[in-house]
Amino acid sequence: MSTTRGRYKVACWAASLALVVTLGYAAQPALARAAPAAVVGSKAMARGASPAAAHPTPSCQEWQTVTLVPRVSSRSASPTDGVPQCRNAPPKPFHHIAWDPDTVVGGPLLARSGVIVQAGPGVPDLPTVGDVSYVLADLDTGEILAAKSPHAWLRPASTLKTLTALTLIPRLDPKQVLVATDEQVAANGTRAGMIPGNPYPVRSLFEAMLMLSANDAAYGLADAGGGYDKTLALMNAEARRVGAFDTLALDPSGLDEPGQHSSAYDLALIGRAAMALPDFRKYVSMRDAVFPGGTSRRTGQVYRPFHIPNINRLLGNYPGAIGVKPGRTNRAQHTFVGAAERHGRTLIVTQMGSTTGSWKSTAALLDWGFANAERVNPVGRLVSPGEAIAPKTLRDAPVTATGPALDPATGEPTTALHTTEAPASGTPRPAAASGPIAATGRVELDRPFPVPSRGVVGGAIIVVSLLIGAGAHLARRRRHDNPHR
Repeated sequence: MSTTRGRYKVACWAASLALVVTLGYAAQPALARAAPAAVVGSKAMARGASPAAAHPTPSCQEWQTVTLVPRVSSRSASPTDGVPQCRNAPPKPFHHIAWDPDTVVGGPLLARSGVIVQAGPGVPDLPTVGDVSYVLADLDTGEILAAKSPHAWLRPASTLKTLTALTLIPRLDPKQVLVATDEQVAANGTRAGMIPGNPYPVRSLFEAMLMLSANDAAYGLADAGGGYDKTLALMNAEARRVGAFDTLALDPSGLDEPGQHSSAYDLALIGRAAMALPDFRKYVSMRDAVFPGGTSRRTGQVYRPFHIPNINRLLGNYPGAIGVKPGRTNRAQHTFVGAAERHGRTLIVTQMGSTTGSWKSTAALLDWGFANAERVNPVGRLVSPGEAIAPKTLRDAPVTATGPALDPATGEPTTALHTTEAPASGTPRPAAASGPIAATGRVELDRPFPVPSRGVVGGAIIVVSLLIGAGAHLARRRRHDNPHR
């Protein structure tokens, strides 16, 4: 009996040794790969923080992306490892059917993407700005001094109110009075503070819409112009009249609607046409205005008239600034139409897709334009109202568009030219991060220990099963040899 137990112990020790050697040998490449991660993990643990908890990945909004931001430790002023944080991402332009470059409104060079400039000798480079698209042009002559992806389709945000004003100012008497409705007062976003049942002069509504970017005032003006739908139809017709074939208006306030889009070139056309209206130019250059008060029908409380400011920061920071209109939504990010005068020249600049909206980038483009307007060859021009026709489709181009388009013949929105419907957002979702940030939103760490292959694990299971079987057999033999124990 002792001989049997001895043989069993020897067999167990031999099998265990074989199992350890087998697993260790099979996992040797995995160990080599995991060694650096194990070292990093041990250093993180030495600092008192677990690797998994060091960089939790936040859940971002669809217009944001995960960015690794350097972290400065309390013991050192130098940045250490990056911390994933949500940051606003530049919007992605809508895709659309390719146009024949020779028919692109403003000139064939404007069909290009990226920075477009024809600088003479000694002209410095254009300032680097964070805009997805821009146009810098002479407001009087229409000559475009420089541009970046000028016909890219992007969300205009509240710069679309420039088109609303261009459409309605010639049609409405500024002394006309509108009675505010509950629907106008309930507008999303920025509001002037209209009170249902109270009268408001059209002039005050234009001031609030263009200076404060008030959406309640925009809807009030739309109703004064014949109603929401009629005003949109008039706006799209006006866009086609001035040659803005990249523009599709779906909300008179500029708030994001699926498929609503414009371009830096179109905003320059619209802004130029609007600045030709004396009332518009007066509204956008005002620094302050008084908005009417009123009486609440529900509570009877009386509200006194109050001051509204012009939120265009260029006016108070750039000498010679005369307008025009800023805008921002989450999906559009910052958009802007600006104008300034200097030494007898007036420039207009339009910008789309900035994540900062800083007036300093506008000032940098204007400074470059004023300094170099005589030393550059125009890359295109802003067409006059009624001059341009819709660009022609490049018939042999593949149909890969995902955004809405305008029918080249009628200018109306159509889906016939597209393989898919317009997406709800023209902004990219957070991209799957590379490196330590996994697409699942979790921090992926290299394993600090090897994981054997399925074949090795299967062999180990067989060895263990044999050992268990041998032990059970030995136990039965012992019970058979000594039944009274």
